[in-house]
Amino acid sequence: MMSKEDMLATGKNQDLDIQKIRYDFPMLKTEVNGKPMIYMDSAATNHKPQVVIDKLTQLYTKQYGKTEENHTFSQMMTQAFEKTREKVANLIGAQRPEEIVFTTGSTEGINIIANGFAKAILKQDDEIVISLLEHHSNIIPWQLACQLTGAKIKVAPIHSNGELDTEAFSKLLTDKTRIISFSHSSNVLGTMLPVKRICEIAHARSIPVLIDGAQAAPHMPVNMQDIDCDFYVFSAHKMGRPAGVGVLYGKTEWLYKLPPQQGGEGMATEVSFEMSTYSPIPKKFEAGTPAFEEIVAFGTLIDYVTEIDMAKTAEYEQELMQYATQQLNKIEKVNIYGTAPEKEPVISFEIEGMDVKELEKYLNDEYNIAVRAGQLSAQPLIKHLGLEALLRVSFCYFNTNEEIDLLIEAIKKFINNKI
Repeated sequence: MMSKEDMLATGKNQDLDIQKIRYDFPMLKTEVNGKPMIYMDSAATNHKPQVVIDKLTQLYTKQYGKTEENHTFSQMMTQAFEKTREKVANLIGAQRPEEIVFTTGSTEGINIIANGFAKAILKQDDEIVISLLEHHSNIIPWQLACQLTGAKIKVAPIHSNGELDTEAFSKLLTDKTRIISFSHSSNVLGTMLPVKRICEIAHARSIPVLIDGAQAAPHMPVNMQDIDCDFYVFSAHKMGRPAGVGVLYGKTEWLYKLPPQQGGEGMATEVSFEMSTYSPIPKKFEAGTPAFEEIVAFGTLIDYVTEIDMAKTAEYEQELMQYATQQLNKIEKVNIYGTAPEKEPVISFEIEGMDVKELEKYLNDEYNIAVRAGQLSAQPLIKHLGLEALLRVSFCYFNTNEEIDLLIEAIKKFINNKI
């Protein structure tokens, strides 16, 4: 049997047929100036397997019909739509499909909860606890909630390696803490937060927890019963679905407790000019016509990632990250930020005395390597680190060590050209 060290050296995983998987993604065949695309920006969004593209084509050409109508195509679409809700519930270990609310993405899911708390829970001087690692999408909604209610945000600190300071976090909780909202993993440092432990600490004080799984859910199996969070959000496009589809998981008691955030078709059962009666969950949070075609195609993606096995792809992505980390650490002037022992497949780094935005452009223009550089929608964290910007490479199960070798070669050439 091939050792883990051999796998790291060759980029092979006996449990996955990486070349077959790569063939499933038509965008990977795209060339620019004769160079094949090397895509290492999966933390931003991800490419779509052919089965998802084919499903969308089928829906538009042979099965199109708005959900919740009576004609044949509508009935077909409605059935497929609700089947996808069941698939999502099974994928993440929800107790029942009614706990799955379809949204436009993680951002909308967080806003639904933040607005709901602002309307029904938060009062003057109440407290919301978030972490220093948060994406802007898990900061600004809570700031808006505070502006409406007079509540306050408290920020849990991190250790120098990027891990959450769990002891300091625990000390932040008081009788005024109304909700904790943390990322499952950092989109900058890659740090995996101890979400199960966070929930245990919070629930000991009867405090609900929202977990932003935008980065974690696409890269590993997640289970709501194991984590025991009260809310969990993620975006389908980071998993390989078209943009505009997301998931808000909420425990049943909380979804009934919070008010709806938008009014419109589908979210009420009785409507008059005086008042309306809201639909049962999850429909009360799904006002208007949903992105039903994209949601049904999301179900096809779930079938795809289930077939190739997310546990296996998660292990392979970890191998890619370890190999890339080893190679980057050999390059003088490269400084990696985020060295926690448990990380999602993300590496962010700077090069001493050099502009990472310039490196980003060089990699794209000269090698057709897609990465991202900048403040990475986490300005408070970047400021805390004393930096202007970082360059981030993020991996997916269709990447290979051969691609990492080309990345390393390109970075070395960039540095040598600057010296």
